[in-house]
Amino acid sequence: MRPSPEAGGGRLTFPPDQTRRFLPSVDRLEAAMHAARNAFERGNADGALGQLAVALKLKPQYDAAWILRGRILRKTGDREGALDSFAQALKANGESKEGWMGLASVLHDLGRTQEEAEAYDRMLALDPRSVEAWIDKGAVLHELKDYRGAIACNEKALSLRPESAAAWNNKGAALLRLGDAPGAARCFDEALHFDPDFFDAMANRMYLYEQQGRHGEAVLWADRALRIREAAWLWYAKGLAHLGLLESTLAVRSFERALTIDPNLAEAKAALGRAREMREKVDFYRGVYECFGTHLVGDPGCAECEIRPRCQEVTP
Repeated sequence: MRPSPEAGGGRLTFPPDQTRRFLPSVDRLEAAMHAARNAFERGNADGALGQLAVALKLKPQYDAAWILRGRILRKTGDREGALDSFAQALKANGESKEGWMGLASVLHDLGRTQEEAEAYDRMLALDPRSVEAWIDKGAVLHELKDYRGAIACNEKALSLRPESAAAWNNKGAALLRLGDAPGAARCFDEALHFDPDFFDAMANRMYLYEQQGRHGEAVLWADRALRIREAAWLWYAKGLAHLGLLESTLAVRSFERALTIDPNLAEAKAALGRAREMREKVDFYRGVYECFGTHLVGDPGCAECEIRPRCQEVTP
């Protein structure tokens, strides 16, 4: 039935639709979002979530609010809640690049690598020039043992940003898995050229040298990496290199340090036993054999170095 004109005014009026009449106040919505961001930056997760509840009550399909909620819940350890939040954001806006990256990050935390790779595919369909997404997808493919796919992703990232230390390092790690040690070494060199303090490249350099039986250089790179960051697995790897040099006391110290950081590292416990047994039979100490990058073999001054004889014992 057609509505009647308003008496005396000649204007058409319609009965109020109670389900649609509410329009959120933009000011209130933005104030809630601003308060949520401020609370999150101050470390007040509960306060931030409370403000986001206000924002989402005003606008239930607000993707930015769901994304921020996902980030907060991920940081607090609520991975399932974070996953749901990013899914809600993408339900509201399927072309949200932040939403896809957030979803991928939580899928990574949950170990759902195949789904994580698919999330990066969706992200890259929206933004094929995202260096971060290419690098992250390459890391996922590496975990899935698709090393050639990982190399292709990192090469794409390098075509967009040739100075990316992370892409050079990750490409090198995949080449190392494929047995291309020279190619891997070149990649690690590039990574360290662009970022001399890049921890992962230092650790991968160590693994490369240990794999080649060049234990002295493995120790050198382990020590350099440990100046950047301590990790139980890195102390364990350093201990293995000392064992290769028959430096049993230094190996014992390395394994003990690894177990101080992670008492449950079974490999370090077993290696510590071997190192103690070795110490009863043999124990070398070659002294400091690192030039700290001052000289390389063939450089002026290398032959005159006072520790050159011992350096030769551990460096081919």
